[in-house]
Amino acid sequence: MLLRERYPAGKFKDGKDYPAVDELKPLSLLNASISTLFQYTGKDELMPPPERSRPRKEVQAAALLNAIQSKSYWEEEWVGFWRDHFSVYGYEQNVGAFLPHWENEVIRKNAFGNFRQFLEASATHPCMLYYLNNKSSRAGSANENYARELFELHTLGRDAYLNNLYAQWREVPGALQGKPKGYIDQDVYEAARAFTGWTVEDGTGIGGGQSLPKTGQFIYLESWHDNYQKRILATEFEPYSGPMKDGKKVLDLCASHPATAHHLMRKLIKRMINDEPSEKMIQSAQAVFIDHRNSPNQLSILSKHVAKLASTIPEQGRQKVRKPMRLAAAFINAVNLPFDISEGKIMGQVESAGPALYGWVSPEGPPDGLQWNLSAAYLRQRMNLIQGLSENWWGTGEWNPFSDLPPGPTYSQLLSRWEKPLFGRPRPELSEALTCSQGLTGFERVSDIKVARKMVGYLACSPSFQTEAIEPDFSAGERA
Repeated sequence: MLLRERYPAGKFKDGKDYPAVDELKPLSLLNASISTLFQYTGKDELMPPPERSRPRKEVQAAALLNAIQSKSYWEEEWVGFWRDHFSVYGYEQNVGAFLPHWENEVIRKNAFGNFRQFLEASATHPCMLYYLNNKSSRAGSANENYARELFELHTLGRDAYLNNLYAQWREVPGALQGKPKGYIDQDVYEAARAFTGWTVEDGTGIGGGQSLPKTGQFIYLESWHDNYQKRILATEFEPYSGPMKDGKKVLDLCASHPATAHHLMRKLIKRMINDEPSEKMIQSAQAVFIDHRNSPNQLSILSKHVAKLASTIPEQGRQKVRKPMRLAAAFINAVNLPFDISEGKIMGQVESAGPALYGWVSPEGPPDGLQWNLSAAYLRQRMNLIQGLSENWWGTGEWNPFSDLPPGPTYSQLLSRWEKPLFGRPRPELSEALTCSQGLTGFERVSDIKVARKMVGYLACSPSFQTEAIEPDFSAGERA
């Protein structure tokens, strides 16, 4: 698969020139190592600045192709949930450079694995270390960004933040028994100390005339770690416990806390089933999550359980808004469009029709839910996305709206032909409403292929094409 790279000539910071580029390049970075991707951070200006966004662009293009080619929407949405849960901002240069490795080795590799291992994989990856500033955290200057988001977003959740009720750890219900109900700021501050010394090999000076290598790999620096005793979630941490032991112990405590299971399951069921998950479903999934917390395939077991929950609810009771990539994929597949992504122009429209993949600035990730995703800010762009695909505005390919139709079909015949591919069943009321809105009776003949494509695009702009029930898949995550 090829993707165009185009930018004008320019200059590096040192005044040296780099040439203009306009060529189709293969998606060659999708399986690149961290050390290969490190050069895209811009360190030492090893490549022209416009080239440095290439890793992010390739990941975004590959995600759209996956959405089109995937046999399981459930699997892709499950992966998408974890991508948004461990949200990083890929338009920040140091983060975006490593996105291909993050997408493959953190998100996709762990989405059906074990949550505790998932936590550690995210915590030790340069994307997260750069994004939440733990890269520079050291004894005497601990950065609390990662620790706070670990508690508030990745594990226990905001509902478990009890600092407005309790000022001291002893006051938190259950703390004296070693089972605090939630967390307070003291826990965050102490956890930040536990993660000091978790950093990236990026050439930083470490004293004594020495510098870290320039590989982009994770490294633990004992000399940067705060080795003194700590108390986190009512648990005593012994001083000088050993390399990375403090941070790993925090991850253990957070992953196994009951509030984490409840927080995650509420988010997950809302994403996979419907916008208003029942407490019964949440508790059911929570029990499975906890019972299998030591299983290497904990999240695969959970996926099957959530799929079982979803299968008990009629489709009309679990409608979810299609994300922009899914929306594009649904139309492309419905009309058998020979999709060509090589010019890349469609990606800008995909990004404007909803939060861009890895494009949410703050760490809580993009919001979920019908009202937000179908807000006025996005709805028009979503309709333009469908219409542009239908009419080939971005060079993505042309398709035949007259397939399986007699010569010179009527508008009614044309629209009726595409109702089932688009909506899964005949929707004559939509076709009738569309023909009326265009001042037509439906019996007029249509022979202009451009007009036909435009009309089918209009049909796909119907509100009911914006949502769908995610079909449960009990084998998700098991494919090679």
